[in-house]
Amino acid sequence: MTYQLNRGAALAARIALAACLVAAAYYCLVFARASYLYAQDTATSVPAAYSLVPFNASYASRLAAWQPARKEELLKTAVALNPFDVDSWIQLGMQAELERGDAQSAEPYYLRAAEIDKMFRPKWTLANFYFRQQRPADFFRWSKATLEITPYSAEPVFAQMWLMSQDAAKLSAFIPNRPSILVQYALYLAKLNQYSAIPPVIQRLTAVVAPRDAHAYGRDDLIGPLEDHLLIAGRIEPALEIWKTLCSAHWLPYSPATEQHPLTNGDFHHPFFGYGFDWAPQNINGISVAQNPDEGTLRISFNGAEPENAPVLRQFIPLQPATDYYLSWQDEHDGTSAPSGLEWHLLLAGDAGSGGIHSEDLFSASEWRFRTDASSHFGVLILQYSRPVGSTLATGSVTLRSVSLKENASAHEKK
Repeated sequence: MTYQLNRGAALAARIALAACLVAAAYYCLVFARASYLYAQDTATSVPAAYSLVPFNASYASRLAAWQPARKEELLKTAVALNPFDVDSWIQLGMQAELERGDAQSAEPYYLRAAEIDKMFRPKWTLANFYFRQQRPADFFRWSKATLEITPYSAEPVFAQMWLMSQDAAKLSAFIPNRPSILVQYALYLAKLNQYSAIPPVIQRLTAVVAPRDAHAYGRDDLIGPLEDHLLIAGRIEPALEIWKTLCSAHWLPYSPATEQHPLTNGDFHHPFFGYGFDWAPQNINGISVAQNPDEGTLRISFNGAEPENAPVLRQFIPLQPATDYYLSWQDEHDGTSAPSGLEWHLLLAGDAGSGGIHSEDLFSASEWRFRTDASSHFGVLILQYSRPVGSTLATGSVTLRSVSLKENASAHEKK
């Protein structure tokens, strides 16, 4: 009797197991078919997938796009099935705000998405929502949250911020101390010609980035060209503020340029930065400029194919108006006959068309005294080559060992 009961129980168990296997196989086929239909993503395949597996939140959410008349119903079904379906929460918000014009109902949906997902999209969605609703306090709060995390270009966020307000000081408070964002913001301000707002941004950048990481955060390829952009635009004060910040923070190895000591890197012991208030060799065919920082020399070589007139070396310098200055230099020549054709030229702010003032030939003197005019706060010092009259184009080389430019105190004493 016991044996027969055991046989009956075993048979029932086998039958139950077989039924489970058949059911599992059936549902595997159903799920596989639904997945295939969903992947087709057509007006007929997605409804078919949803009818096979109506408890899949993704199917309900996608079906909402294919059946606009049922959109709200299907999206609510999706978030009921999966409360962490961020995309459906956002879509519910957009459906309420943009399709039904019900911003009050949309806001909780957007906030719910941001509560679930701490990443970029929900934050940027809320910033855009509050921008459309013209709610500045909420907009700036979520714009800052977006900037703190965005992996993308921040320019669209900056653009909306400046549309909401043109108060540079106010907007700066909502720019996070995130190095990549600070660099992007400085460049964006330059696009807007908001030059005076740039130096505080660079100051914040150098405060959070160590000198060893300066190159990685745009010192050479972004901030350097920005310096030249400001100088060429004639915005000397912000350019000088930025330069002083870079030097003081040891992003650059120089003492900040001043009106009393305007020249930077006059001993050539630091590799040229090439921008701002440092030497910038000019790329001229037939003339090569080679610096040796270890020896503190600058070798200028001519191959005889150079232009008859060409700038060789340039440096922007701050100056005092109506002030006497003293420029001195040490040079050596190898195979270059006198006169060398090299002269120092100084273009003062506002006299670019006049050609400025210039020294004697480099080989004829080792110093040059000049006086700035009453309106000059800024100049460009250029080492210029011009073929001497009656001479052939230069060959050989000239080596500069030092250049010094100082306010000429003795001239004041004579007065």
